[in-house]
Amino acid sequence: MAVMKIMAAIFAFLLLAVPALADEQMQAREIARLNNCDPKKISIYQQRPGADGNTIYQVDCTPAKTLDTTATSSATALLIGCDGDLCTLRQPVAEAGK
Repeated sequence: MAVMKIMAAIFAFLLLAVPALADEQMQAREIARLNNCDPKKISIYQQRPGADGNTIYQVDCTPAKTLDTTATSSATALLIGCDGDLCTLRQPVAEAGK
């Protein structure tokens, strides 16, 4: 009986948590697009749970296709922080090899 209550609590938590993360990821994708980054992959960089928790996503950018061979971009990803319903750009992430 106790196992059933625990399983029901876990299931209820997942039903509530997964849509919130999906909404944040959609917002993070839009913030990346607004900052000239075509999102390739979105992953959780850092997460703080709790009532005042927040999530920082790392959005990997698709390299820009330009004709200018001298143009270089050092940012290959963006860190985007989401706190509740508000997502903002934290900082660009430079490529490790440069």
